Amino acid sequence: MTKQLYLLRHAKSDWNLPVSDHERPLNQRGERDSLAIGKWMQKNRLIPDCIVSSHSARTRETIMNVCLNLEFDSMDIYWKEELYHANHMVLLSESIKFLNKYNTVMLVAHNPGLDGLVEYLCPQDELSYTGDSKLMTTASFAQIALPADTNRITYQSGHLLQLKRPGDLS
Repeated sequence: MTKQLYLLRHAKSDWNLPVSDHERPLNQRGERDSLAIGKWMQKNRLIPDCIVSSHSARTRETIMNVCLNLEFDSMDIYWKEELYHANHMVLLSESIKFLNKYNTVMLVAHNPGLDGLVEYLCPQDELSYTGDSKLMTTASFAQIALPADTNRITYQSGHLLQLKRPGDLS
């Protein structure tokens, strides 16, 4: 049996408020997209065993909206300060810690770290970039299959099963 890593980038945030980057909330589009991705995840039975997330306001709001549709137990959400603007190797390290305990982990974080993690774990021919060379646009969801033995999770050891962006859902 393989492990599953779900990656979710926070939804679109509101840049018009006089708050710190860490405290920026979602804008209307972010609210709509995060609810839609949660509904899509529920419809496709993509329910993680646990969620590991950056502790920024926009990631917290994204998760709360996604979980409205998943009926997910908030006791299985882990808020990690070190994921706030972390690089791909920090994201990988945190993911592996939780994949040692759970079969399916959802990591919610920021770019460029998430793009870097997908590029590190998956073969290049499985990747689908946008016109402006992004993988994980806001509120994007990636499903990656990984080796069951977490010691074997290395460069290009995963397979990108799907990458859904909010625009793909309509």
